[in-house]
Amino acid sequence: MLKKLIILSIICVLTFMLTHNVRAKRNAWNYQNPFTIAAENVPVYSQPNLNSSSNFIMTKGMTVNPLETLLDNGIRWFKINSRYWLPAIEPMGKVNVQQKLQRNSYIEDLYGIFELPHQYAVKLVKYPDAKGRMETYQKVGDEYKLRHTYPVTYRKEGEKDRYGDLKSPGGNVVRYLYRTTRSGMNGWDKTGQHFGVYKVSFPMPHDALPHLMAGRITSHQYNKIPAINWRGEGENRMLYPHPPSYMGADIVLHTARKGSRGCLNIENEQMSFFYHEDIVTENDKEIIPLVIYDEDVIA
Repeated sequence: MLKKLIILSIICVLTFMLTHNVRAKRNAWNYQNPFTIAAENVPVYSQPNLNSSSNFIMTKGMTVNPLETLLDNGIRWFKINSRYWLPAIEPMGKVNVQQKLQRNSYIEDLYGIFELPHQYAVKLVKYPDAKGRMETYQKVGDEYKLRHTYPVTYRKEGEKDRYGDLKSPGGNVVRYLYRTTRSGMNGWDKTGQHFGVYKVSFPMPHDALPHLMAGRITSHQYNKIPAINWRGEGENRMLYPHPPSYMGADIVLHTARKGSRGCLNIENEQMSFFYHEDIVTENDKEIIPLVIYDEDVIA
């Protein structure tokens, strides 16, 4: 009898431990907190089914807020708005998301821009009064050496959200610049020497994602927004600005002589020096990493 009681007690203890462990695992992820994409490229579907057609791709580092979760055939699905499903955990244990407990204030290179060949980099530090400073760097080996610093102005405070809001792109994600003469915002210095502008990569897919989730743009419009917009092959391979969109487009760094509707401005003579003497690249063909520091961004 005593032996049976001991065995029964052991079974009860094990049952409690297993049940408690299952509950702990079930509650390990708090679905009230956002998640970030942990895999390189994760397709998003209109149905919780891998055999359905993919609507768009989410890239590593993007943030999602699940509305509900579903476990089906070993796949953990997140419903991320009224229309889209994300495979959070796939068969064979592939994990596509990770818990994001707090807002990430660190700058992330979501698109591998620093991994691309480049000889320069630019840092923009935004101040609270719609002014800032731009620093240029030259890459020497694995280090970046400071070249010059420029005062920069822009129209309005806050992170750019849509066309016509007069704001400039903000931080947390590495963007890029490239040098071009194809713009109506070109300038000229006091000697009459003409100079072009530097295009800013806006919008990027992460800029458009909140609008897609809110239904303000379609997945077709989202898929037309490139991270890096190359055209052509070989010697004819060139960079082109991102197409017009709900978020706006054609954001550039240009002379302060020209009016701005969301662009970044440098005084005329300094812009001439920037273009002719400082960041001189093979025109239209070289990406320049751009790191933007807002008030809440940490190095």
